[in-house]
Amino acid sequence: MSVLMRANNEWATRPADERFGSLADMHAKANEIRTRARVAQIKADALRVAAQGDSLGLVGQKTGKFAALTNWSFSQIAARAKAPTEFLQSISADTAARCLNEGLANRQDGGDSLVALNDVQGDAITTRALTSDKYCRIWNADITQRLCDLEAKGPWQPAPAAFDGSRGLYLGDRDMFAFLVDNDRRIFETGPGGGLSRGFMTWNSEVGDGAFGFMSFLYEYVCGNHRIWGATNIAEFKVIHIGKNQDAKAFDQLRVELKKYAESSSSDDEAKVEACRQYQIGSTKEEVLNAVFGLKSPVLTRKLVTAAYDKAEERVDWYGSPRTAWGFAGGLTEIGRDMVNANQRQAVDVAAAKGGLDPTWKHGTVSTAAALSGPMVRLATAGNLNASARPATRFAVSAYSSKTKR
Repeated sequence: MSVLMRANNEWATRPADERFGSLADMHAKANEIRTRARVAQIKADALRVAAQGDSLGLVGQKTGKFAALTNWSFSQIAARAKAPTEFLQSISADTAARCLNEGLANRQDGGDSLVALNDVQGDAITTRALTSDKYCRIWNADITQRLCDLEAKGPWQPAPAAFDGSRGLYLGDRDMFAFLVDNDRRIFETGPGGGLSRGFMTWNSEVGDGAFGFMSFLYEYVCGNHRIWGATNIAEFKVIHIGKNQDAKAFDQLRVELKKYAESSSSDDEAKVEACRQYQIGSTKEEVLNAVFGLKSPVLTRKLVTAAYDKAEERVDWYGSPRTAWGFAGGLTEIGRDMVNANQRQAVDVAAAKGGLDPTWKHGTVSTAAALSGPMVRLATAGNLNASARPATRFAVSAYSSKTKR
């Protein structure tokens, strides 16, 4: 089980004008931005930077029009000129323009084609991005439209409101992020530790600041700061913005993943969790500790696994027997969660994942309680469990109880 922090990071760092209370409002803004967008091809050797007051911008060779730079497009121009942005920001705009033009002139790829993404509002032009002609743009408005369609069909909806009313919907000049949940079909609602809901996050940048991505998961609950607790069954895919028809590829994958995820049976998930609850790592405390400690992870010390077992034994009414994979995972999760040092918590997660202990680990997503799933799966696939009882290797073993909410 993991605590997913990405939605929390978005909530903690986004300014007020990038937060939206509904998908409809978010889509309206994304569509407005796309409607104002104009794309222009430019030869690399035609790039000229000029100062206008304290602002920097690109100047068209033929039109002489000034297109202001955003922080992002400024950093792209500076990277092409091999000039440090921090230094450029410390000098006058006129001097910075001269430095950039000299750096651009020294490049050997002057004949290359570049693509400028401009925002046009009357006579005011802002260059939002400058990318290569191999860049395939995936428009935020296309993604928000599909999310609106998904919400209209149900049962998917934006995340529960955070402390400030934010719904996990963010859109700025660099990127977008959306966090949606399905609370209508919880599994194990009446079982020990409470139930699990489905959720997913998706993100994109139409200016080249990141790939298109999608992550699905089961979770126990969401805090008022959009930390996602008790996340399991985590799956993620990304589509980079290079190559032909990447937008179609991204939307095809989004459609396939959402359809598969939204229509999957809750009874299948319950069967997987139940298999983990029934499987015993050992018949005694000593056997359990030997099995986990025998994984030889430098982070999973004898002291740590002993403390995890003892914690699970204290919570037997929540997790069940500490000798089961599910029960021990609950104890390990609580121990990891309560570590004061964030690096320590992360070290436990990473050691578990990189040691092959969490078969659901993918793209850096790890589980504090993952140390249980590895030995369980390896023992199961060795024949210690019959085929019908073997847990799926992509299902994370976790048992963080909703009773421990703080």
